[in-house]
Amino acid sequence: MLKSLTAALAVSAALAPACRAIEQPTTADDCYIAALNLAEAAEERKLAAEKLARVEDLLTTMEDHCEASRFPEATAVSADIEGVIAGN
Repeated sequence: MLKSLTAALAVSAALAPACRAIEQPTTADDCYIAALNLAEAAEERKLAAEKLARVEDLLTTMEDHCEASRFPEATAVSADIEGVIAGN
């Protein structure tokens, strides 16, 4: 039981930065910070090469949206990234 709780807390902690990324940013800087948080969460999870490549592609798309101040689109991509990180 304790191992299950510890594992759940570890996963929760790893995804905490990613969960914050779902809030829609209002500036390009906030958007880039959200992307960075997602990148760090993916790195901490030590994803398989295929999933890591998918996250990197999505991060590039998200950063393009950040640069163009398309924050709703960036938020949608961040949700996709979070899904890959969580294993969905």
